[in-house]
Amino acid sequence: MQDFRPYTFEDWKGGARSLKQEFDYLIDDIEGEIPPELNGTLFRNGPGLLDVNGQQLHHPWDGDGMICAITFSQGQAHFRNRFIETEGYLAERTAKRMLYRGVFGTQKPGGCLANAFDLRLKNIANTQVIYWGDKLLALWEAANPYHLNPKTLETLGIETFGGLLRKGSPIAAHPKIDPGNSAQASRLVAFAINAGLISKIHIYELDSTGTVVQHLTHRVPGFAFIHDFAITPNYCLFFQPPVSFNPFPYVFGFRGPAECIQLQANRPTRVWIIPRRKGEAMQVLETDSCFVFHHGNAFEQGDEIIVYSVSYQDYIGLDHKRGYPHNTDFINH
Repeated sequence: MQDFRPYTFEDWKGGARSLKQEFDYLIDDIEGEIPPELNGTLFRNGPGLLDVNGQQLHHPWDGDGMICAITFSQGQAHFRNRFIETEGYLAERTAKRMLYRGVFGTQKPGGCLANAFDLRLKNIANTQVIYWGDKLLALWEAANPYHLNPKTLETLGIETFGGLLRKGSPIAAHPKIDPGNSAQASRLVAFAINAGLISKIHIYELDSTGTVVQHLTHRVPGFAFIHDFAITPNYCLFFQPPVSFNPFPYVFGFRGPAECIQLQANRPTRVWIIPRRKGEAMQVLETDSCFVFHHGNAFEQGDEIIVYSVSYQDYIGLDHKRGYPHNTDFINH
């Protein structure tokens, strides 16, 4: 029987290989026509380097970030891609060897003796890209965003939001855009988590110039492993799954920190409803035990808040043979 599949297994295996070239060219292989009124740039971020000098990563999410850009102008399309030149990426490129462990299980060569007590994390800037306040920002939730040139994709350095963030301060990878209304202009709403026995949730709101106009901090009990959130005009919604974190396999060099998390199925998931107006008290609801990575949407309807979320019965296992593409952002010139 003839195989009519429009792909080959070799094509699929390419998703687990590094893309080490940086390109800059006009796309000339086009079916049909590009509408001449389509003008702007589509940016895409994701892991580009899946090995370090031949040493394979344990999981794609440990890979150094690569920005791809397709620019549309006057019926033509132009492609460009570049690695995000973080401090860690440049250090390993110079050393020609792996210098850092990965959150999702990548270990330096040499076994547990080479990895024990090395708790440094490399900012890989590989999870999200967003254009806001005339800045192109590559995000990874355990450290600062990286500021990039939107035309050349050159790495300009870490972003501190005017000095508000210290070097190494985290900003989560999935901020939300509030389009605003007649009473308030659009804003970017971002958050950060400092996890511990008592966790801190930081909420930042940036105006259209990229200036932080509001910063709220709330404390919640327990270890808060929160990757995404949802917003409405008046609230921020955080799902805190009932997870435990055992640091010892990480500290002693056996596992990455994300491999040390387990869902406690006998405990409820907390939903924190945090008002976006300063001075108002937050509320907490409880629901069945579940793990939430991402949300679809949230909105207010009368005195109710409706939120669409993707929930799992268990913590997502870190299968290094799997991965998924991360977010894109489109800006209009």
